[in-house]
Amino acid sequence: MDELQNLEDLLSQLLRGIQDVIQSGEILTDEFQGVLAQELDYLTTRIDELRGSLDQSPPIPPEEPDLNPSMPSSNISQFGYDEKNGRLLVQFLGKHPDRNGPVYAYGGVPRQIFDLFQKGAVPARTNGQNRWGKWWRGKVPSMGASMYTLIKEAGYPYERLS
Repeated sequence: MDELQNLEDLLSQLLRGIQDVIQSGEILTDEFQGVLAQELDYLTTRIDELRGSLDQSPPIPPEEPDLNPSMPSSNISQFGYDEKNGRLLVQFLGKHPDRNGPVYAYGGVPRQIFDLFQKGAVPARTNGQNRWGKWWRGKVPSMGASMYTLIKEAGYPYERLS
């Protein structure tokens, strides 16, 4: 079996394992969640590199995806994903309920990471509340914890768009 197939199989098994743990209600330590985010980033980056060496088509300029409302979140208003370019757009909640918050674009986000993010798959790490909602340690789904662990801790490059 070639390297690409081995890595895709490993990634698939790892994602299934993460989903099983989340569905069981088990809480992963912050340190372990960070390690998982790094490993997922490494695997998806290497898979993209190997796929890229097979596809020598010219790059397509990025298009801005439509933003879709997130599940109820005390942190994120809406998000969108451009699969062709691995670009995730996230609009955070504003300071006031009637105002939109800033929009950030995160580059190089693999589809598998986006799939976990959009499900709010990472359990909340803390307890708290704000004007948009309440959360507690272990709450799933958690858009904020998923954003922090899967996107920010993984170190995807980002820029503020508005």
